[in-house]
Formats: sequence, C-alpha cells, structure tokens
Amino acid sequence: MRTSVADAFMTFTEPIEGRVPHLYLDAWGLVTIGAGCRLESADEATTLPFVIGGDTALGASTRQVREAYAAVLARPDLAGSPREFEALTVVRLTEDGVDELAARRLAAIEDRLIRTPEFAGFLRWPADAQLALLSLAWTHGPDFSGWPDLRADCAAGDWRAAADHGRIQGATQRNAGDRALFRTAAHAADNHWDPDRLWYRPLGHRPELRATDSGAEVVLLQERLLVLGYLPDVTGTLDLTTERALRAFQRAHVLAEDGIVGPVTWAALGTAVPATVASLA
Repeated sequence: MRTSVADAFMTFTEPIEGRVPHLYLDAWGLVTIGAGCRLESADEATTLPFVIGGDTALGASTRQVREAYAAVLARPDLAGSPREFEALTVVRLTEDGVDELAARRLAAIEDRLIRTPEFAGFLRWPADAQLALLSLAWTHGPDFSGWPDLRADCAAGDWRAAADHGRIQGATQRNAGDRALFRTAAHAADNHWDPDRLWYRPLGHRPELRATDSGAEVVLLQERLLVLGYLPDVTGTLDLTTERALRAFQRAHVLAEDGIVGPVTWAALGTAVPATVASLA
C-alpha cells in the first residue's frame, strides 16, 4: 500500500473502532481487541504482548491469556459493548502491542486482497481507493467473493460505482468514510492528482480553531477546504478569506455558521466530498 495510506490508517480507524487494550466481543460476538482487531483463537491471543493490569513490567502468562479469552467468550450477552468487558479480565495489550497488531493485520489483509484477480492492480490504485478497500476489509474481512459489483468496479477503476457498492450493513460511520474515500479517489483520478497522496484527510480529534489562528492545524483545515472547492490556496493562517470559505462550508452542510472549527465542523470536513461528486450522495 502507499505510504500515505499506511500512515493514515489508524487515524481513520480509531474514531470508528476505538482503541481498547482488553479483550471483548464485538457486535458479531467475535473476540476482539485494539482498534477492532478480531482474534480467531486463544492460540492467536497467546502470541500477543499481554501484560497484567497495564503494568508493562508484568507479562501475562499463556494460562492467564487463555483464561481471559474463555471468560470473554462466556459473556455473549455483553457483545458490542467493549467497556462492559473491562472488569472481566486483568490482561491488557500494551500500546505498542495495539499498534503492532494493527500493522500485522493490515499487512495480512493487503496480501489477501492483491491475490483477488479484480484487486490485482491494488498497488497502483489512488491512495484514497486503497484506504477505502482496506477499511471495508477491516470490518468485513478480505474475502469479497460475495461482492461481484464491487470487484468489477475496482477492476475497472470505477471509484464512483465502488462508492455505491462498497457498503456494510449496520456500519454507518465507516460507510460514510468509505464512500467519501472512493468518491475522492474518483475526483483525484479525473483531475490527475498525485496518486501517492491521500486527498481525503482523516481528521481524528482536533483542537478548536478561530479567526487569526495559524499553524499545522489551520493548514489541514485549508487543505480540506481547498480540495472541497471552497478555498483557492493554503496560507497557514485562518484569515478573512479562510473564514468566509469556512462559513460557506458550514452553511452548505447545515452547520452553525459561526466561522469556528469545533468537533462537529471537523467531523463534517472529514467526511465531505468534492462538490463535483456530491450529487452521488
């Protein structure tokens, strides 16, 4: 996958899946940990760097990990509520362990995807299309044998159609991000934008911005407004031109038109798509 995709994946995924250091059952009743990483068996769980109670100096034994896995499996009534499982076990995955597991799973998903004939050109796809399919596979799994339309869309590089066909039932938040990614990929391809660059910017948790603020966060805001067609250039300062563009964006998305970038406006900026493809919503 392109470097920009690997760098952005967790920023994109954590607001959807969370970052959970203990074992739990997801909404499908599958043992899960970290940023939505499912574990196929207790054997797989024993390969991870679990510690006791978050103490990095106190590693969990194989027996303790197996007992924790069994304890979680025994509570299907709590499935889909990660916090409810916290008190059931004392084993925890380290911060590094969460990242290592995510990177390992992402590499395995990519390896499986490129073995699918319709996804054989995956490494040449625009970054936004790569992240969209990886996101789908993160939740659904890398086997898309039951998705003939999506496979055909990807084989043809028809990212607009992929935005319509790449949806997972019940995954509202992820679906919104994936549609934005596929549509942004279409817009980038139409305009011959750099395929290495991720034009959709997963925004994560950002500070509030107001008029005259400056710095990296303002640059990020301006880049999104630029891609979305509201701003002509990036200056690094939330100047009058940027404030007007911001208010126009807020008005178009039925937000409080206050010229302030708070959590709701950041979220809208993160899932909005260029105006030229917005009619596909």
